[in-house]
Amino acid sequence: MSEKEVNHVVEEHLKKTAKLLPDGFETEDLLEDLRSHIYESYSEKVQKNPDEDKLKIMREVLNAVGTPEEIAEEYGKEQVDDVEKSNTADRWIYYIMRLTLAVLVVVLASWVVSIVTEGAVEFMFAVIVLLAFAVIEWVVRTQQTKDA
Repeated sequence: MSEKEVNHVVEEHLKKTAKLLPDGFETEDLLEDLRSHIYESYSEKVQKNPDEDKLKIMREVLNAVGTPEEIAEEYGKEQVDDVEKSNTADRWIYYIMRLTLAVLVVVLASWVVSIVTEGAVEFMFAVIVLLAFAVIEWVVRTQQTKDA
């Protein structure tokens, strides 16, 4: 069995895996790491058993690495885990900052409205109306992001 045939088997395995993964730099890095791992394992096995069929050794290595479907599934799980880990703390910080900013804008806008109208619109009435609009905007935006 020639090295060319072994390389062809590896490249076909990587092509099938690449088709199941999203396009991007992370995927390219994963495929390069996978290629390196496959060839390192292959070299080690060939050194231990130089008389064994090289294609058989490569198939053993690929079986140990996993099918393209298994690799893609594991990659997907890692991506979801990464997103979930980063989202938990970041999400709370984002919501607290957004709430603080919304309250600040409502208070300032209410103050400006009460000053500009020379008391025709009470400060507290303006706060309540603007807070209601802020809540409605938040509900609509949340619904839109769920639908997207």
